[in-house]
Amino acid sequence: MFEFAKSLLPFLSLVVAILAVVVGPLISIRISKKQNANNLRIANKQIIAPIRQTWINELRVLLADITGKCSHYWASGFEDRSDAEYQYIVESINKLNLYINPNEESHLKLVVFITEMHNALLSGSSTESDAAFWKSHQLAIEQSQIVLKKEWERVKNEI
Repeated sequence: MFEFAKSLLPFLSLVVAILAVVVGPLISIRISKKQNANNLRIANKQIIAPIRQTWINELRVLLADITGKCSHYWASGFEDRSDAEYQYIVESINKLNLYINPNEESHLKLVVFITEMHNALLSGSSTESDAAFWKSHQLAIEQSQIVLKKEWERVKNEI
């Protein structure tokens, strides 16, 4: 029996060597993939999350500007409105269109409410348009809060 085991020794050595050549790189590949995934998570925490937070802050200011300027423009009366105010509102709305994600339903709903508010501004003063303006204004604010909260949760979960 000892002779049989002794004759298998070169074969077993060859099997162990083959396993080392095959299994070693497979383990290295697996470890490398885990390290890459970990590095990506670290990059998200250190790079992407602060950029996203800056975007959220800028979006918050932009939405406050749009809703605030629109309500001021509406309430100021037609004789006190200026072209510069209206131009600022239009530029801000166009900027908002560049800030939102067109693939997210909540972002698209926000743009719809902002557009409705803007259209009410254009429609002129009447009881019907007054109600339409203030309703779209309120819906725009509520949708803004939903979008900002959702984006904040996304940042918080990445950190």
